[in-house]
Amino acid sequence: MPSKKLFLDITSPRRTSPKVVVPEPSFNVNHAGGSLKVTENGSFNVYSTSQEYKFTPEGLVRKKGRATVEDVDNDQLSYKISEKDVRIIRTIGRGASSVVYKAFLARCGKFVAIKRINCFEREKRHQMMNDIKALCNVTEPTLVQFIGAYHAPENGQIALVLEYMNGGSLADILQKRGSIPEDVLSVTTAQVLQGLSYLHRYKHMVHRDIKPANILLDLSGVAKIADFGISTFVDNTMAVCHTFTGTVTYMSPERINSRPYSFPADIWSLGLILLECANGKYPYDASDGPLQLMLQVVEEPVPLPQEGAFSAEFRSFVAACMQKDPFRRPTAEGLLSHPFILKHTRRRPDMRSFMRCMEDPESIQEQMAVDVPGQFYRAMSESRDGVASTSSLYTEDSMYTNEGVSTRGRAAIVQRLQGLAELHAAFGSGTHQTDTIDSQPIQDGGLLVHVMGHFRVGGSGPLALGPQGAGPDSLFSEVFLIYRDKQGQPTIRNQLFRLL
Repeated sequence: MPSKKLFLDITSPRRTSPKVVVPEPSFNVNHAGGSLKVTENGSFNVYSTSQEYKFTPEGLVRKKGRATVEDVDNDQLSYKISEKDVRIIRTIGRGASSVVYKAFLARCGKFVAIKRINCFEREKRHQMMNDIKALCNVTEPTLVQFIGAYHAPENGQIALVLEYMNGGSLADILQKRGSIPEDVLSVTTAQVLQGLSYLHRYKHMVHRDIKPANILLDLSGVAKIADFGISTFVDNTMAVCHTFTGTVTYMSPERINSRPYSFPADIWSLGLILLECANGKYPYDASDGPLQLMLQVVEEPVPLPQEGAFSAEFRSFVAACMQKDPFRRPTAEGLLSHPFILKHTRRRPDMRSFMRCMEDPESIQEQMAVDVPGQFYRAMSESRDGVASTSSLYTEDSMYTNEGVSTRGRAAIVQRLQGLAELHAAFGSGTHQTDTIDSQPIQDGGLLVHVMGHFRVGGSGPLALGPQGAGPDSLFSEVFLIYRDKQGQPTIRNQLFRLL
């Protein structure tokens, strides 16, 4: 198997997001009824109600009110991120309006999802802006995190940088397992309800596309709502929508009938996907096309969970969500106190064990290739006590070699690393700036990781070099041979460091 070049910078310090100031454009192009302005210097301005969103190759600025985004003294929100900050690893999804990539964001030391969209198409741009308006400046943990966005002028695309969920979606889990047990559904549903409650109560937003593919999980079982492309905002919690948009498969009866609808439409969709996940199949017959499906949803009795096959609490929950009269459906907030949710709050299942079915060997290796060197280099930049945390990476059989001198065993290796850290501290500090990582699986289950980068000793220590303690960079090469122990934790069996 060929080695994988990840080209990741895993030790760059985390930066705050300063305000982005972009020079005045030299010419403007109006597009889509004045909602879009493209400038010569690579900025891409989208106007939405009373806000302006300015995308540049260096990031995104959201401006409130009618003042221009160049006026940094007014109320604005900035996300500084660019193409050079992320390293694309592979494609993980492709749809009609976008391509999604797995990438690595060096400054945060984590994987992210990059969603690239061609914004010269009005409908795609509208969906992108819904995503941004739903997630921008939001810290609700049950919604996929928005990290930033930037414009790639060479291809006219906008790239959204989003949280990466390594467990896939409910649709992926269904495909792999066939069905999902009630206790896991309860824990997942509680998180989805929290997200819907936030959207409905605080954002006044109807998601309109709640379906298994839009509920994402990580490998620890944390669930989050994603894809707000066709969501809509209402003026207040009593307002209604009138447009026919969304996935027909999970559409509520009032929406199919083209009647006014609001937040209860999302509750119907939630009940329907729970029924599908528990049964392992979609509860309606969709084989005769969308028209016949819509007739079933509107005219036929609701296909509630079978008595005896499921608990009374689950059947009651689904029945409450799938009331055909939207005014009889509970709110998301109200459903959080339903017995089906509370029952498994007290007896929480082992979500991590359940999610092992979604572990992907390729992703695990990518994560180890980043995590293990990253943990080591962060520890080496800290104090003696910080370096002690590296003990979890070694065993009694581990070997560490630095410039031709070898040390064996956990305690001896940690002691040597502490000595190196103290030597670096005398000069101020020691910093590893990683440029590339190559990883190669080996036949006995190990992972060979080769790191190349620059090592700098400098700072404000008693032996600091130069007028400001800035020592010269030295090119280094380091190899890690990594295995997973019986508990699945990565350990370093062999490690070799050289200055070049």
